[in-house]
Amino acid sequence: MDLQKLMQIIEPVLEHPLNDEQLKVVKHEDDPLWIVAGPGSGKTEVLVIRTLKLIFVNKIDPKSIIITTFTKKAAKNLFDRILRYTSHIFKENPGLEQQIDIHSLRIGTLHGLCNDIMLDYKTPEYENYRLLDENEQYLFIYEHPELARDNSGKYLPLWEKLEFLFSGFDPISKSRGWNDKTKLPNKWKRTDASISVFNRIVEDMIDIDKVKNAGNSWELLYEAYEDYSAKLEVNRRCDFAHLQSKFINFLESKLGSLFLKGNGSKNHPGIQYVMVDEYQDTNLIQEKIYFKLAENTHNLCVVGDDDQALYRFRGGTVDCMVTFNEACETYYGYQKSKIEPTFLNKNYRSHPSIVGYYDSYINSFSVMKQKGARVNDKPPLDPESGISGSYHSVAYITGDNIASVANKFSNFVKYLLDNNVITTPSKCALLMRSVRETPRNAGPFAQALRDVGIKPYNPRSRTFLDQEEIMIALGAFISIVDPELNALDAVRGNGIQRVVREWVSEYQNREDEFSELANYVNESIKNIKSKGKNIWLNVNILEIFYRILAHEPFSNWSDDAEKTYRLGKLSNIFETYSSIPYQNSHSNTRGNLRTSSSSAGEISFRWRQNFYYSLTGLLVSKGMNDPEDEAIICPPDRLPIMTVHQAKGLEFPFVFVYDLNRTPSPDSSILLENILADFRNKPPFVKFTENQRAEQDLIRFYYVAYSRPQYALIHLVTKSQIRGAGYGIIGNNRHMFTNIANDVSRD
Repeated sequence: MDLQKLMQIIEPVLEHPLNDEQLKVVKHEDDPLWIVAGPGSGKTEVLVIRTLKLIFVNKIDPKSIIITTFTKKAAKNLFDRILRYTSHIFKENPGLEQQIDIHSLRIGTLHGLCNDIMLDYKTPEYENYRLLDENEQYLFIYEHPELARDNSGKYLPLWEKLEFLFSGFDPISKSRGWNDKTKLPNKWKRTDASISVFNRIVEDMIDIDKVKNAGNSWELLYEAYEDYSAKLEVNRRCDFAHLQSKFINFLESKLGSLFLKGNGSKNHPGIQYVMVDEYQDTNLIQEKIYFKLAENTHNLCVVGDDDQALYRFRGGTVDCMVTFNEACETYYGYQKSKIEPTFLNKNYRSHPSIVGYYDSYINSFSVMKQKGARVNDKPPLDPESGISGSYHSVAYITGDNIASVANKFSNFVKYLLDNNVITTPSKCALLMRSVRETPRNAGPFAQALRDVGIKPYNPRSRTFLDQEEIMIALGAFISIVDPELNALDAVRGNGIQRVVREWVSEYQNREDEFSELANYVNESIKNIKSKGKNIWLNVNILEIFYRILAHEPFSNWSDDAEKTYRLGKLSNIFETYSSIPYQNSHSNTRGNLRTSSSSAGEISFRWRQNFYYSLTGLLVSKGMNDPEDEAIICPPDRLPIMTVHQAKGLEFPFVFVYDLNRTPSPDSSILLENILADFRNKPPFVKFTENQRAEQDLIRFYYVAYSRPQYALIHLVTKSQIRGAGYGIIGNNRHMFTNIANDVSRD
């Protein structure tokens, strides 16, 4: 099959014909390929068609192709498209279906692929390791490494150097920052800070020996990291950052050579092509992995948009995208001048006025014009959506305060529905920095929507712990393990005490409604009271939790998808805590229960204290999100309230953006990146000040928000905000926009 025949088969089901630049990407054969794809430019479609071309035209074994994306959801979307087009190809060419195993394509997140590949090859250095997710890493670090556990003051000089890691608000202690420098920050703050430091050391490929040789408090960081690494190994645990480090070691081993080069067999064909989506959010260790994966062929294709880089707080560095040509010179010896980007700049998503607005926006700041801030010579975006009309496609809604703005917003959405401009609320999206339903964030908007009969969809509102099923389940569990709450009374941290008492109170207030559950709780309490001192019980916390869920009301909620999702997430959290090994006792975990060594008939006081401080501390400090169905962006009868990060990669007919008066300030991720930069194995090609980084990140944040809508982009601002100095509107000039709510009210 040639490319012309392939395109004839799939063109009838394409969203639009390929333009010249897209076709150039599809036709590219060998050597590095650097694709800079603007918003709405069809980059996913191009990746899919390029993959099909490699398989059906170039006859590349699907198992020899690796495609990575940023999320599992994006990976599924990409593979679903491949399958959809492949079904048309097989229909036209039935014989190919027996020859080509499309399911052997390696598509997924980099973390998922690293894990799966090392397990497939039975990598000795990774056998029988437990991979820690974010919650389990928090609990492990809370329990094991010295940096979080030590209260002697040994690490005080290091924390003083990294003071910026404690600047945020702590929901447990109800305090902001680190106020008393004579004492260590509390353990929850130290745990979060330790996670940031340990992950950054690995992701930025910090030379830990350089850290040690820097002396003074840096030597303490060296000791702390070595201690953490050793604790991971002795407990056979691996976090996501170290997973990548282990994968590099695998690639450099004999097994890795077999994986990369192959041996001519069907099982080991080797790797010929590597394609990376969302490359602008890659970090340095991932960059090294990608170049290593493609080292035998140099067929590395990276796709992304430096203007849409959002994930510095997760370790991403936009520099990898901006300086891809430099990396090709470093890793493969290509002259950087020979590696030129292919720009996909035709926008198939938005009204031309919207495209012009956000293209002008990002080009209006001098900090974005500095060398290294963006890929060189980016052309202007070219609107090709076919959407037209002289209506107010970029507008604003204002009011005296946030409540007034929220009411006008909800009334405007109702107007759109009542006048059949949109058919369902899900055609709109409200984008915000924080979607917590508090008075200063999403709370007024969610309530205003409810007041006009529109249901908001806000799974990341951090109200997980306030749901009745969660409160009753946790209240029942705590009533069993700490019936008198005497261990809770000794807990320091008002946030934990308050929340736990609310859970227990909710259970007790509903106890009479659910007699079977109450009987199980009371029988469990009696059973524990009958035990002597220092006795391991023959039941662990997971069994107790699952038995609680076997009774009403939980058994009656099995048809309620949202309640079932939440209880499933809580079950996963209990399983995570249950797997954490005791300090200096690797065979026993926190899931195992024993009675107190000093008092018969009650669970170990130290175990209960640890449960409150670690697991409950995790729940309170993180403010858990509701589970989300990855296959559903939003139920059609609801209006999504989303963070800009959630909305990345999505599009909506109408997009409303609130919180436009932000001004840049370096956050802890920028400060940590900067303070460790001198210890990198690979120094940065481009150096910006902390303030410049902060300014660039904020501009990109708004750019991503503004590039989501198809038909209308509407700013939501209070009158004080629109007169402010924020970065959300070019020049903050109201005359550039129309007050659309006033127009609607006149209608």
